[in-house]
Amino acid sequence: MEKDIKVIESYYEFQRREWKAFRVFWWLMGLVLLAAAFGLFGRGMLSDKTYAAHGTQIEYNKFMRVEKGTELHISVAGAGQGTTISFNNDYIRKVRIDQVIPEPATVEVKDQKLVYTFPSAQNGLITFFLVPHKMGRQRLEITVGPAQLRETQFIYF
Repeated sequence: MEKDIKVIESYYEFQRREWKAFRVFWWLMGLVLLAAAFGLFGRGMLSDKTYAAHGTQIEYNKFMRVEKGTELHISVAGAGQGTTISFNNDYIRKVRIDQVIPEPATVEVKDQKLVYTFPSAQNGLITFFLVPHKMGRQRLEITVGPAQLRETQFIYF
């Protein structure tokens, strides 16, 4: 009888440790779900960012996923004037630009930057459709006239 009690007590100790491990696991899972709900792994409060300077507004995602398309919106004041937008060359190596609306007049490489020239933007809005294709931390540098955005983005699996 005493042997049975010792066996049961050893099972009880194991079960107490297991319950603690489960509690830690559920807290971690809750934190991951909360982070996902707020946009850590895609669109949301933590990921959606806006930069505004010199009459230009840039809307982008701080966190992106590999092979999942995203958009970068640029609003330019003075829609009737020509607009030049440049991206750093390192960014283009990790993120593919699939489509640009409206279509640019010219696209060229100058001083290690990809430069888009628009004669006039429709309603001052230019949209870049992006598809990240490499994981990791990426430096985003966009120059729109006098406005310059320097930001670090993170591309998840």
